[in-house]
Amino acid sequence: MQRSTVPVLQDIYILSTGMMTESFTYRRPTYSVLIVHVQAATLEIDSSTHTISGFCCISLPPNTTLHLSQSAENQSSSTAQLRVYACEYEWIGGERLEGQLSTSCLANLRDSSLLDQMMELHDAFSSQLYNGISRRLSTQAKFLTLLSNAWWILEQPDAIKLTKPLDGIDVVIAHLNKHYNRKIRRDEVVSMSGLSLRRFTQVFKERTGFTLTEYLDRLRIDKVKTFLLQSKKPLRELARQVGYSDEYYLSRKFKKNTGMPPTVYLQKPKSVASLDHAYTVDLLSLGVLPKAAITDTWLNDRFKLPLHTGVFQPLYWQTQHQERLRILQDVKPDLILHPLMESEEQHALEPYRHIAPVIQIPWRDMNWKQQFEMIAELLGMEQIARNWIHNFNDRVGRVRESLNRTWGQQMTAAIINIRSDRTLIYAYGYMGADLLYDSLQLTPPKSVLAMRSKRLEHPEFSEHQLSSYDADHYFLSVENNHAARLRAEAIIKHPEWLARTAVQRQCVYEVDMTKWYGYGPAAIDAQLDDVIRLLLPNYPNDYGSI
Repeated sequence: MQRSTVPVLQDIYILSTGMMTESFTYRRPTYSVLIVHVQAATLEIDSSTHTISGFCCISLPPNTTLHLSQSAENQSSSTAQLRVYACEYEWIGGERLEGQLSTSCLANLRDSSLLDQMMELHDAFSSQLYNGISRRLSTQAKFLTLLSNAWWILEQPDAIKLTKPLDGIDVVIAHLNKHYNRKIRRDEVVSMSGLSLRRFTQVFKERTGFTLTEYLDRLRIDKVKTFLLQSKKPLRELARQVGYSDEYYLSRKFKKNTGMPPTVYLQKPKSVASLDHAYTVDLLSLGVLPKAAITDTWLNDRFKLPLHTGVFQPLYWQTQHQERLRILQDVKPDLILHPLMESEEQHALEPYRHIAPVIQIPWRDMNWKQQFEMIAELLGMEQIARNWIHNFNDRVGRVRESLNRTWGQQMTAAIINIRSDRTLIYAYGYMGADLLYDSLQLTPPKSVLAMRSKRLEHPEFSEHQLSSYDADHYFLSVENNHAARLRAEAIIKHPEWLARTAVQRQCVYEVDMTKWYGYGPAAIDAQLDDVIRLLLPNYPNDYGSI
């Protein structure tokens, strides 16, 4: 059994507090999380410069240099304070960690709650030398809570990933992935790498496992596989689309790389691995059990997945990069489904492409039905997807009629999500917004309706803004951690919360955040089960889930 990798606190200290220090430099051989409070400063990490103010959270890999310089105004202010708390930690056991942990991250904080946790941890750590094992374990538990909350913030879309500049080979790989359909000249890409021809040939083979020609052929054939599955275009057109002169040359290259002609490949059943939760939901809704897939406890229970049997290998968000690669190498899928990445990020997919063709699924401006149909088309299961959507639409229609009869057509509903550091109102897409507003056609509060017209998914708000989101019914999801629970307890005692229509009518329904964040067929259907259970307790049992 693979050992879990565990973060262990090594040290925590205050770098500067209440001092008019102009600047300081931070570099440690361990992983670090820093909480900074400053009026105004310039932050430099890995040759990337950012202006920061207020509270921010920073994650640094080992041996990464951070330089912080206060602005002249901040230095001259008699009230200005630079507060920096840093905790160093190591990962113990398991595989060597890569991925996000090798990248510096920066996120602005809305308030001082994370700094308060860091101060509490500092006090506990400072006194643990004078206490027994129980106190040391308690301190480690506080650290794990802090680290979990910090990484939740750093993983949000508005956090800044301070990636290091691409080296010459990465630049070439990004160029090939973007311009594979053009004529590629060796001297141009060698010049682009900044290396000599001899050095380029050596390093490119070490990095990719292929010569330049082999790599380009493999890249083009992988693209052809994708196009064969996603379109009905003739080989002649596909050849031109990937940079080959004609379909005969394409067929020769295809057979050399795969051992079979394109027509045989197209008819061959495909085993699949999913590296996104939404694609896993799509596959399972089609009745396809992937060889390996991102999953969670809710999906495991919903589909009774055969965990650790060799038939299906679960992957979780916390499963590290090297462990994912090991599992995929073991199960040997024919296809790997992955969210679409920008061309400059394509080098990150190289290890996966050594295992199987990576099919990148667009995720912007696509709803769950379009994504579901795209996955179905890849596997030749379009009719199954159409039947599923037809049955779902029929079920939704019946539920919508029952809701109108029971609650009236003008019933309003809002979706509130409480996390460890913020509160969100969902207007579009995730967390049940697609189901409640698009499928069931419930009426959102006017302010949410305005957000939907702008396609805003989930803006933040404070307790004092709750009156703008007044509704007959509240669907409430709380992030599963201690900090979020504490925030939820405080919010539901706030006068603005107690004054809301849904609260006074006792029409507040807490739902499972994991399930409601899901954005795929089975997840939406399970959310519909919750709506029926909560709003229509007398709904016929024979109209069950799909």
